[in-house]
Order: sequence, then structure tokens, then C-alpha cells
Amino acid sequence: MAGAGRSSGRGFDRAHGVTTQALLLLGQLEPASGDAYAHATHYEPVPVEAFGELLASVPEPLVRAAAFVDVGCGMGRALLLAAQHPFKQVVGIELSPALHAIAQENLATARGLDVRCRDVRIRGGDARRFRFPKGDLVVFLFNPFDHEVLRAVLERIVRSRAARDRVMLLYHVPVHRDVVAEFAAETIYDGPAGIVAVLRVP
Repeated sequence: MAGAGRSSGRGFDRAHGVTTQALLLLGQLEPASGDAYAHATHYEPVPVEAFGELLASVPEPLVRAAAFVDVGCGMGRALLLAAQHPFKQVVGIELSPALHAIAQENLATARGLDVRCRDVRIRGGDARRFRFPKGDLVVFLFNPFDHEVLRAVLERIVRSRAARDRVMLLYHVPVHRDVVAEFAAETIYDGPAGIVAVLRVP
């Protein structure tokens, strides 16, 4: 299954003239700097098929109303995939300056995508300090950090929402599903691609 994902990932890169297929520790890219690196895992792109399966659980009206945020966006594959859907905005947050630069280049040079969201951007820095867009959110994670930072990020998200806002979490390789359970109102998908949960908004 992993081999099939890498093969389709390389095909995605060839088809769209981008570089997203790699498996890297952040320490291979630049010297670790700051507390956030101690909690980070590694970079690996989400398989195209798995992302599609997770996103299929999000109702179309929510897609049209929400901002999509990839927390730990790496080289930007999930951003490129999300931009082909009519989100209000697509945003990536990435700790590594090296990965941030590659993602920016991929967004600038990608070809052959049916882009339906024109507001696509990437921010650098620690997700615990990121100011999430107001309103409805669809948040994507590919296990970018440990349970401590995951809990802090989810707390930041839900505390910044208004009572009417909707938040849906797409979590590929949900190593810390127990942390998600602390914030989830319900889980609407739990399968090979990961989990999709609706978060409780205060």
C-alpha cells in the first residue's frame, strides 16, 4: 500500500511539474532551532488517494463556506489538492523554512490543475502561534507533531471560533487519536485514510 502511494505521488509530481514526494527529517534540512523542532515528526506527503478519501467526508456546502488549513504543509501537496476544490481560502502553515520555500515554488510552478480556489497561501512558523482564519474551518494534519503540540493547536483552534462556526478535522495517520477524542463532537469517518472528526466549538 505504501509503495502504491509513493508511485501515485511520483506520478502526481510528473503530471504537475512539482516536487512533493520525499521522506525527510526536519534535521536533514536545517539545524533544529527552537522548542517547536523538538516536537516535530518528519515530512512525508499524503497519498493522493488518501487525501481524496478524507475530503470526500466533508459536505460540499462546508467546503464552499470554509477555509482549508494544512498544519505542517511540507512541500505543499495537500494544498495543491485542496485548491482544486471551491474552498474560500487554502492556507498552509510550515515550521521548516526549507520546506516552506519548496512549497512556495510548487504553488508558483504547478501546471495542469483544475484550480477552483484562487486564494492559496503559505505561512511560516510555529502552528501554536498561527492565527487561524475566522469562520468555518477544514483542518488537515498528517501527524506533523507530538501529542503535546497537537493538543495546544486544537485548543487554539476551538477557542478562536464563534459559536456558529463549524470545524472539521482531517487527520491522516492519526497516531494521537486520543487527543482528537478530547475535542471531537463526533467522528464521521474512521478508516484506512485516517479519521475525520467534527470538533466541538465552545
